[in-house]
Amino acid sequence: MFSPLEAEVMRVIWRKGSATVREVWLALRDDGKRLAYTTVMTVMVRLHEKGLLRRVKEGKGYRYFPTQPHETLLRRFAMAVVDRLVAVFGEPAVSYLAEIVAERRRR
Repeated sequence: MFSPLEAEVMRVIWRKGSATVREVWLALRDDGKRLAYTTVMTVMVRLHEKGLLRRVKEGKGYRYFPTQPHETLLRRFAMAVVDRLVAVFGEPAVSYLAEIVAERRRR
């Protein structure tokens, strides 16, 4: 799963296709996020270490690319959440989750 900041960073990179730390930092700043450049760099390095980003040397730094499309990763995370719900609460958890989704779609 992503932390909120990891999710923001991944959204920027998915939207752009690839990005440097500076490009992500600027995009987040434009969205009103006041973060240190080094904070963004640390998050991107950790996402790389987790295998969610790959990087290619570019000048003095790196250009980062997502290792999976957004939809693929979303499906993987959703399956992990459902698997945990079933493991802890059993099959009724899936029925309840389906009810919640259906109710929200009606709104």
